[in-house]
Amino acid sequence: MKRLMIWLNRFDYTMLMVLLGLLVAVVFLQVASRFIFKLPIEWSEEMARFLFIWFCWLGCSYATCSYHHIRITAHFHILPRGISLWLLRLGDVLWIGFNLVVLYGSILYLESILEYPYRAMITDINMLWIFLPIPVIFLVFTLRVAVNLFDPYYFQKTMNEAELEAAESIIEGPAGGGGS
Repeated sequence: MKRLMIWLNRFDYTMLMVLLGLLVAVVFLQVASRFIFKLPIEWSEEMARFLFIWFCWLGCSYATCSYHHIRITAHFHILPRGISLWLLRLGDVLWIGFNLVVLYGSILYLESILEYPYRAMITDINMLWIFLPIPVIFLVFTLRVAVNLFDPYYFQKTMNEAELEAAESIIEGPAGGGGS
């Protein structure tokens, strides 16, 4: 499993760099063609949107492996460690449940696109390719969160420096001790 996650992290990182490069190139081409050459390229706006969708979903998944996903954790240092760890793991189990619901719904949606296909208006891309990252990324989300649950240093990795400082300031109270 560890080898799979290392490969997946490298693959995601590489794909993120490729997608970002393509996105920047398409947007630059769009701006240059419109404002410098006065010849807008019809497909560039739609393609930029599709690249951005893939980039965002893949970026969210990649953030999970490095514990940079959105979560509020400062209160975990205020609570006793056992309760904090239990709540952190409970939140991740609920997150896995949510991911599985989205995964199931997105598979049903892709099946309906296969049955009744429709295409992007300008680029004529089958919309299956645009919505495909949803089940793929939520499956990867689920794998990553499940792997994180078994990491012995999970609690420490989840807290960043800003959250640790915020928790310490709450515990210590206001600096200076004086009122206004």
